[in-house]
Amino acid sequence: MPMANITAGQVLEQVDALVPNQYTHSEKLRWLAQAEGFVLREVCRVTGKLAELEDGSVLSVEAPYDELYRHYVEAQIHYCNGEIARYNSAAANWNNGLLTYRDYVCRTTAPERGVRALKLC
Repeated sequence: MPMANITAGQVLEQVDALVPNQYTHSEKLRWLAQAEGFVLREVCRVTGKLAELEDGSVLSVEAPYDELYRHYVEAQIHYCNGEIARYNSAAANWNNGLLTYRDYVCRTTAPERGVRALKLC
């Protein structure tokens, strides 16, 4: 049975538990909205105005790929704290997560080809 997608509030709870920080909930929600925007625009090809995120907003990426959201918010926290090594690590995890999710989407949503292979003989 598939699990429900993670919510914005759940991601921010994870971040606060793993990376204690002084940033406001609204600031972290804004960073999370940036990550969701990247997913929607770059992977899902959504155009137009994106919806505002609230704690109960269900995010687009399903498990096990949903860890990418946490990495993005963590990267922003480390960047603002001037912790460049930690920022680089979290940003690399975000990039890897986004590319892995994009590859998954490409593999599972590619249209079937109805063209036969070219016969050279």
